Amino acid sequence: MDADFFAGFNRDLRDPGRWKAFYTQAMKKEGVAVSDIPPVPEVDAEWLFWEMMRASRAPDPWMWPALQRLKESGKYIIAALSNTMIYPDGHEFNEVWPNDVRGIFDIFISSAHVGLRKPDPAIYALALRELNKFAKEHASTMGKGLGWEEGIKAEDIVFLDDIGENLKAAKKAGFGTIKVHLGQAYDAVEALEKLTGLQLAGNHPKVSSAPKKPKAKL
Repeated sequence: MDADFFAGFNRDLRDPGRWKAFYTQAMKKEGVAVSDIPPVPEVDAEWLFWEMMRASRAPDPWMWPALQRLKESGKYIIAALSNTMIYPDGHEFNEVWPNDVRGIFDIFISSAHVGLRKPDPAIYALALRELNKFAKEHASTMGKGLGWEEGIKAEDIVFLDDIGENLKAAKKAGFGTIKVHLGQAYDAVEALEKLTGLQLAGNHPKVSSAPKKPKAKL
């Protein structure tokens, strides 16, 4: 998270080969034929990074109520498996903030702290071990009557993510998976409701906040 980090990030964002591959793929998804590649955009990587981190601190209006209600049910172990960064010492983002989502999880696995990142199979194996450990340690208290003393199997886990490669790796690990579409996490919440039989949705309107795709001009 020093000057060298952001210099490298800037080089990646301004790499002509990466830009060409990204632009070509994006236009293909839109059904637009590519004849010319526009110039590489000038992006301030450091500003972009901190803006992304700032925006990510706001709880998702659909998933946050669902997590709270899952927690309140007392029937589930709530775990996070997150690809993270370690902020510089003294940075304000190191402080706990109101509605800090980290506090709702029974287990929080931070990639930057364990030295593994999704979709590495090893991090899913680590998550399973941590869930097993937690279940057995709490079988007689919060897990009483739920069979936690027998431990957790891979097929007992429901893994949510917005990135396809992470979901594929979770499936290979034996986890159940739910795709979260950015800006419309209510679809994932509805899938969780079907799995759990619980009413998890909050009262936030189910209107997509994802950016609208531009219509191709023929």
